[in-house]
Amino acid sequence: MQFGFSRSALALAIACATVSSPIVLADDQQQKIEVIEVHGKVSDADMIIDQTDLTQLQANDLADIFRSLPQVSVGGSNPIAQKIYVRGLEDTMLNVSIDGALQAGYLFHHQGRLSIEPELLKQVDVVAGAGDATSGSGALGGALRFKTKSADDLLSSEERFGALFKLGYYGNSDGFKASSTLYGRATDDIDVLLSLIKRDTKDMEDGQGNDIPYSASEQEVGFAKISGDLSGTQSFSFSHDVRHDDGTRLLRAHWHPSKKNFPLAQESERTTSTLNYYYNPKGDLIDLEVSAYRTQNSITHTHPKGKDRAGNIAQNTYFAEYDSTGFDARNTAVFDNHKIVAGVDYRSDEAMLEDQGLVYELSGVEEGEVYGLYIQDYFQVTKQFQISAGVRYDKYELTDDDKQNFDSSGFSPNLNLTYEITPEFSVSTGYAKAIRGQKVKELFVLGYYDNDKNMRKEVAENVEIGFKYLGDNLVIQADVFQSTIDDAVSTAKNLETQSPYLFSNVGDLENKGFNINGRYSFERASVSFAFNSSRPEWKTHINPALAGTPISDQDWSIGTSVGDTLTLGLDYSLTDSLEVAWQARLVKRLNNSGTYVWDNTQLPEKAGYSVHDLKATWYVTENEKVKLDVAVKNIFDKFYYDHATYAALGPIDTGVAEPGRDIRATITWQL
Repeated sequence: MQFGFSRSALALAIACATVSSPIVLADDQQQKIEVIEVHGKVSDADMIIDQTDLTQLQANDLADIFRSLPQVSVGGSNPIAQKIYVRGLEDTMLNVSIDGALQAGYLFHHQGRLSIEPELLKQVDVVAGAGDATSGSGALGGALRFKTKSADDLLSSEERFGALFKLGYYGNSDGFKASSTLYGRATDDIDVLLSLIKRDTKDMEDGQGNDIPYSASEQEVGFAKISGDLSGTQSFSFSHDVRHDDGTRLLRAHWHPSKKNFPLAQESERTTSTLNYYYNPKGDLIDLEVSAYRTQNSITHTHPKGKDRAGNIAQNTYFAEYDSTGFDARNTAVFDNHKIVAGVDYRSDEAMLEDQGLVYELSGVEEGEVYGLYIQDYFQVTKQFQISAGVRYDKYELTDDDKQNFDSSGFSPNLNLTYEITPEFSVSTGYAKAIRGQKVKELFVLGYYDNDKNMRKEVAENVEIGFKYLGDNLVIQADVFQSTIDDAVSTAKNLETQSPYLFSNVGDLENKGFNINGRYSFERASVSFAFNSSRPEWKTHINPALAGTPISDQDWSIGTSVGDTLTLGLDYSLTDSLEVAWQARLVKRLNNSGTYVWDNTQLPEKAGYSVHDLKATWYVTENEKVKLDVAVKNIFDKFYYDHATYAALGPIDTGVAEPGRDIRATITWQL
């Protein structure tokens, strides 16, 4: 199915049919009806995953978190190698944040760049496509916002202290997970939470009973958050998150073992510190929120012993670290029929690679900065009609490892219109633009890959038209979209040296598709479905043979093509103390998965698959302080490759199959 609308079509849509929803977010009734809630453009979030869904899923990694969202795919199989794709675009094209702390940078293109402990999450927001001015700088493909728990989320109004202990078992990997969380009110105004998590798993098995080599993991997570009121008008929160992973991995963790993909000792660690300050005096003109953060993400590879240039035996150890510091300060003012959010943000990134063994003597340092100013106005024109309009200005500066200096800037406007035809039914249309300047390279190519001296900024545009129906029992939403990214940056061949080790503007992308999802609620049950069809392809490419072809796994840090995806769900409360759920994810075969960049070889098709999960929650005690969660993932032990996982291209560069059946059980005791 093709969608050919353009800016002229948008203008027609704005004139003819405009969108939905009041300034406030969806009401409590909607949240009860939909676990995954769909908002209008007011919140800038297209999809929300809440704590209830995360608990039911017994989420253990990124794939578990997003399993029910067809617009989001997670490939890599091995948790250390998982990458997130939204409508086919890799998370490198999105703004990813944890409690407002941006997770910039890229460790290694053979591994995932994002690490997060699902146990700590309160909510996950997904923005698909360029969005509001408040989405942040460089959000070409959208945003992912992870929000963590605080003590207040676990305490009732009468409680002052509490504790939460969990012990889980994972059958597929013969692994366990244990967590201890202590929380309480230190004073009437200050609350504290401390959580320690340990996970230890062996190698996973695929659907054919074969081990997935070097997928074992040993992880430790520590998380602390303190929050509270400083006065009647001021409040704050401070959190510190440490995640450590240690084990023997394959050099290219998202490929299978081969003579060129050998195992080696790897150690990675991410620390994120975030301070949030809020000032809200009496009146509607000042509601100030300031977030400051620092994220350090490091990885160490210790290679088998080799020889240095003098012929001496030496152990080659690479240490790489990404350091990102920034802040966001915004004020929300409400007057007449306007709600105006205005702010400034800033981020400083530093990437460093050291070859501590000095076998290959590769190293490098890069520094980049981005400054942003933005304003977004939500204008309630009439009771039924709303306009949301905004713009942001971003300025990028980069000094790369070759001491080249880059400087780019630009404006990113957006316009969204909503119209409520009836109290239940609304229609919407919108346009948004985002730019991204030259950015710091991934850690393991510093000193190895060069930047094209003529590299230009990337520019994304997103157009959407949709509707939403919110009834007493039925919720249904649908939209069609067209996104473009001009001057996308990826690897290209250096025409001077004929070397492929160059980052450059390789071409223009176009992504067309549509989404539809719905839920119907009965007295003790609900059924749901969601469908996504996305077709990202190259409009133009420096390799003329790729123009008009789908993007593929070979398009480094861009994305990949995924077949049409349907998710189905059924939730049923058998009794007041026993809840069960079924979930399925069906992905259609993809006949044309792209073209190999360097020799124009047609890549193999991606086989379709369907995967089913069962979940159950039993509240053992009447006060619900003790409960047992059981889940059977991949019930039928399906052998398959996720479409977001690297394709099978040969004896070396071939991806890894997904895990087979996994029976999980978690006992939770809350004091």
